[in-house]
Amino acid sequence: MIQRIQSVYLLLITALMAVLAITAFDVSWWQSLLFVMLGIISLVTIFLYKNRKRQMWIVAFLLLASILIFVYAIEISALIMGILSLISMLLAILTISAIRKDEKLVRSLDRLR
Repeated sequence: MIQRIQSVYLLLITALMAVLAITAFDVSWWQSLLFVMLGIISLVTIFLYKNRKRQMWIVAFLLLASILIFVYAIEISALIMGILSLISMLLAILTISAIRKDEKLVRSLDRLR
């Protein structure tokens, strides 16, 4: 579970969402709640390691949410929020790539049996 690189990426996304929820002074309570929920979703996604397809879909949702947060940060000129959401997008892309790599490895091992 933690030995997989995508678990580390998802933990970093969780940490970034926690930082966004804590440091977002100029956002409303529901936006902070959204950051907390996205952090919880990314944390729960770590434990879906047996269902890689579902994990990939959830990470794609997190990527979309990070893109929307980035666009919103640009609109309100929130530099820290924009940078953190940009890092979150990068980590989500790396996570999807690592999940695909895992899936490819598992399929190749299934062919050998």
